[in-house]
Amino acid sequence: MSSGFVGIACIDVRLPGGATLKDRRSVLAHLRRGLTERFGAAVAEVGDLDTPWHGQLTAALVRQTQTECAERLQALEAWAAEQPDAVEVRQLRIITPEALA
Repeated sequence: MSSGFVGIACIDVRLPGGATLKDRRSVLAHLRRGLTERFGAAVAEVGDLDTPWHGQLTAALVRQTQTECAERLQALEAWAAEQPDAVEVRQLRIITPEALA
């Protein structure tokens, strides 16, 4: 018996070449808020933190069934594609907590 499913999304954000670190922080903060508020995801900024034109986020969400998890990840991917900045969901994965043991 599974104890739920964990959906993981790796997200790349590309900003224009003239972006500053302040611009980057603002865009990533907006995305983090959206992922947390809309999808209940836990979100962390990963990768190189000092590059003003590129950012990476990893989001994780937990659902009771694999179907629910897959649906929420698809909705997350669609939402990310609608964002005004160049946001690309690079990887989606669903795992069970038991697979981590």
